Amino acid sequence: MKLKTYDGDSTETYLFNATHPVPKPTIGNKHSFTATIALYSDVLGSEIYSDPKIYSGGVPSVPEPNPQGYVPWTGAQIFIADDTDDTYVWATGVTDDSGTEMVAQGLTSSKTDLLATYNAANMKNIGLVGGASSIGPLSSAQRISKFVRLQGTLGTNCSAGSTVPATIYMRYSVTS
Repeated sequence: MKLKTYDGDSTETYLFNATHPVPKPTIGNKHSFTATIALYSDVLGSEIYSDPKIYSGGVPSVPEPNPQGYVPWTGAQIFIADDTDDTYVWATGVTDDSGTEMVAQGLTSSKTDLLATYNAANMKNIGLVGGASSIGPLSSAQRISKFVRLQGTLGTNCSAGSTVPATIYMRYSVTS
């Protein structure tokens, strides 16, 4: 997911133009379309998968020097749906304006700031497909985790441009 914003003058007025940037809101918030991710495996054999989790490297700071012209995460957040499930739902919204906020769309009942909350010491449990405690060995490639939904949100105090890249990790346990 790339979280880039423009100030309304032109989508070409900042470095590293996004294909569909989210405009900086004059009031309230604007949202990216939701990104839905999951863990898949194509490893066939004796592996047994369990305990999938997601976490981040935290809110990144602007590097010095800053040759890419990144802007800080002030006024920008990545939210994660608090619940996960086995059903994929298409994101909705208005291209080049705002995605539908994920709680309002009914994709989740609540959400949490991923970068500020989940880290290597505090990972979010995702769950396996169908709520199983373990999956495997696999006889064909398949999705092994529930779906996770992420959404960028921009406030009125965000800067126009590309935010500093943030790192999001997914992990699982495997035994043979």
